[in-house]
Amino acid sequence: MRKQLIASFVSLSLVTSSALVSPVAHASGAVAGATEITQLLNNAELVTQVAQQAQQLATQLQQYQTMLTNLQNIPNQIWGPIQQDLMALQQVAAQGQALSFAASNVVQQFENTYTGFKKAGDFVTQYKDWSKRSMDSIKGSLAAANKQFNQFATEEGTLAQLRSMSQSSVGQLQALQVGTQIAVEQAAQLQKLRGLIMAQMQAQNAFLATQQQQKDTTTAQVEAVTKYVNPRGTFPGLKGGSK
Repeated sequence: MRKQLIASFVSLSLVTSSALVSPVAHASGAVAGATEITQLLNNAELVTQVAQQAQQLATQLQQYQTMLTNLQNIPNQIWGPIQQDLMALQQVAAQGQALSFAASNVVQQFENTYTGFKKAGDFVTQYKDWSKRSMDSIKGSLAAANKQFNQFATEEGTLAQLRSMSQSSVGQLQALQVGTQIAVEQAAQLQKLRGLIMAQMQAQNAFLATQQQQKDTTTAQVEAVTKYVNPRGTFPGLKGGSK
């Protein structure tokens, strides 16, 4: 396309030159004068047309240059290590015996640990298990927050590169590509935020479940003892009770 535009521009230049140096008809008297004036007017009109066409060619060349600029790719693609970061968050959330949100059998773990209103076979042992799960779940949540804090430096480096690319981008394609990368980085930040929320839920739910299980087990123990001491559910000295 560029070669065609340049060829057209050269052809117009040759036409203009030939028009300016074309011989003027020689005649005598008034007819000769009129012929010279007519020829000059024709030449002036031709020069005007050529100038207009040259302007059109210049505009087309500018448009072509703009098109090439708009099609330029950004030299580097900046992608943060989001997959690695999310995997790291899942790993640190599973601390010890934590009831981790990342566990594939989290529901089964919950049901095995917190059995609800049921008499404990060994209350001390079960109490230690509940305490351990609660503390590990809370520790895993804190570790997830710490891991994200340590990721701030890497994220800031990625954002700094994207800001620089956004300011130095030329053409529509580069601007779109940088905008796309910024949008992807924003989505990654939202995913990490979801990870923090899940870690917080992990800690809160483990603590609440432990508290409720202790109450349920204590109540079940008291009920079992009461039935053992007085199976009929009545007490001596009360109306209808045993004598």
